[in-house]
Amino acid sequence: MSQLGALDAAVLSAGHWFRIPSIYHDGGRVVGCHDCAAEFNHTETSFFAVFRDAIHRTLTEVTRRHGEHGAKDRKKMVVALTTLSPSHFEGDWDKGAQCPKKRPYKNGEKELGYTETEMRKIVVEAVAEAAPNAGTLQFAALDVTTLANLRPDGHPGPYMHKHPFATGSGRVQNDCLHWCMPGPVDTFNQILLQTILR
Repeated sequence: MSQLGALDAAVLSAGHWFRIPSIYHDGGRVVGCHDCAAEFNHTETSFFAVFRDAIHRTLTEVTRRHGEHGAKDRKKMVVALTTLSPSHFEGDWDKGAQCPKKRPYKNGEKELGYTETEMRKIVVEAVAEAAPNAGTLQFAALDVTTLANLRPDGHPGPYMHKHPFATGSGRVQNDCLHWCMPGPVDTFNQILLQTILR
């Protein structure tokens, strides 16, 4: 954040890690948890609410920090916040799940899940809400959710490590969340470029 004034563009991304068991703190005190063990005795809190709060606080802080420069020193800056890029694990990721698809889905073949839809909506709404008060900042939602949902073939799968089958082990961990190059992220970059040029 200290280098914010030197940037012409910034891409912010958040999402998947909000879904894991977590204990939430605010101002040094515990305010809740998501999917935490009973031994912690904390109030269950929706990770959607925490995700929404984190996105709003981030956009507010970026606006505040950008505004710290004098009006004449403030330059136009694009801040793109990406929407959630769905994973394509077939099964539980930590129980040997794979992403074996070799081609993109056709439009309508794979619907977005509830969680992905809600997290996308949170980002799009937060950006729309922050934009009118952004001054020389240009907030934009880099909306990749639907596009990414159609690309189960773009993940490293077992090739997240070099020569995954060299040991002869039948089971290898798959990466069905991150993306390969070339692949869908090339399109994400084109969307980002068009966002910056607008």
